[in-house]
Amino acid sequence: MPSNALAESFVTLLDWALRWWLSGRDPGLALIRDNVTELRPVMRWAGAVALALAIVAAAVLLMVRRRGADLADLTLGVGRFVVAMSAGWLVFASGWALCDALGGWVLGGRPDAGPYVEAVTTALSDTEPAIAMTLSVLGMAAVLGFVAVVLARFVIAVLLVAGIPAVAAASVFRGAGSLRVALAWLLAVLAFRPLSAIIYRVSHDLVTMSREPIVVLLVVTLTFLLSAAMLPGVARLAASGRSI
Repeated sequence: MPSNALAESFVTLLDWALRWWLSGRDPGLALIRDNVTELRPVMRWAGAVALALAIVAAAVLLMVRRRGADLADLTLGVGRFVVAMSAGWLVFASGWALCDALGGWVLGGRPDAGPYVEAVTTALSDTEPAIAMTLSVLGMAAVLGFVAVVLARFVIAVLLVAGIPAVAAASVFRGAGSLRVALAWLLAVLAFRPLSAIIYRVSHDLVTMSREPIVVLLVVTLTFLLSAAMLPGVARLAASGRSI
């Protein structure tokens, strides 16, 4: 084991975080479904109210401007709401299951975190104490950031799945800009696990094969930082695409 307390804490935190995430104990589809079920009555009421107000506002605008484009926007907006209400959960649940299966395939099932953590432990032991302490602090911050993003992914998923019907209803009058942002975040939520799995798989090979202790510690820190950045990064990239 490393000789200083910070390094030992880093190893302990890394071992727990990896086993927690790799074993699939992070919040999953069943917990999302339970929370969405609790919120669904309220969000359906909010969606219906938003749809009614949006249709009235769009109808007034249509009567004032008398443009065919306004009628087309109204029809598309109502269509978005119907699709979100009728098929939203099915599409999300299917995408979540598919992406989780893809992440598991990339990882090769449920890999053992032992060799990875052992390589980090050896690297800390072979590094100068001051450098090991500094990199341990950076590593712990990166791991905690990753765990926070994994939990945030669950919260965002619940809010989006429950709230997208209301956002779709508002798009009848306001346009699809807000809906595009919501769907971009939904895509990021779904893509997070397989992308993080790819990053970890590459990192695992680098860490277990490298003989340079500082390289090992830097790779571990960058692995968790990059994985944590995947969620907002993919959402921003998807939101920059074309409107719905």
